[in-house]
Amino acid sequence: MHAVKRLVLSLAPMLVLYYSHAQINQWTVKAGETIQEVLGDSTIYRYPQFVDGRVYYNDGKASRGLLNFNRLTGQMEFIAPSKDTLAIANESTIKYIAVQKDTFYFDKVYLELIHHNAATTLGKLDVIKLVDIKKEGAFGQMNSTSSITSTSFFYSGRQDYQLAQKVEITLKEQTKFFISNGNDDFLPATKKNINKIFSHKSSAIEPFIKEHNIDISKQDDLVSLIDFLEKA
Repeated sequence: MHAVKRLVLSLAPMLVLYYSHAQINQWTVKAGETIQEVLGDSTIYRYPQFVDGRVYYNDGKASRGLLNFNRLTGQMEFIAPSKDTLAIANESTIKYIAVQKDTFYFDKVYLELIHHNAATTLGKLDVIKLVDIKKEGAFGQMNSTSSITSTSFFYSGRQDYQLAQKVEITLKEQTKFFISNGNDDFLPATKKNINKIFSHKSSAIEPFIKEHNIDISKQDDLVSLIDFLEKA
């Protein structure tokens, strides 16, 4: 009996550590707080600080500046000569953006290049989404509202708004993968789209997934599948 108690006590710190780690990608901003206070720039932005980058355009021109990707607004931002933080406009004219050793494409959203081979290109959308808004109801209880507005309602660029009293929001990190169809267009990296892009190799896809226990929602597994299909 004593041995069992000691075992349970020894496991307790491990369980707390695991739970804390599991919740690290979700945040609650309560009434009177700001998103900036709760998350901080290190979470809101892709890089710890604005870093040297180049924007390459479809017409062959390029521009250089200090860049950073805002995971809350989904925008690529730059430091203007006036020292203001602004979002890059006219994204449809962009061929790609190079920030340090990373590459970003724009196809309705900014996708960070994670893998490329002769067959296709994989991109990643890594953003922070507003998933819940609670307002104080009867007896002081916080209840979810029926609709969720854009995060920009609370945060716009570097302008951070303090939440109104009796309101709190929940933000969650969201990562989605996209695959190029070969025409500079990206599609969600679903099994259906992978079969569509590799239709001439579709008979090899399901056996490989089953044999290697592939989970295409995981980056390493998705890369393994795409590399296999390149050579299949």
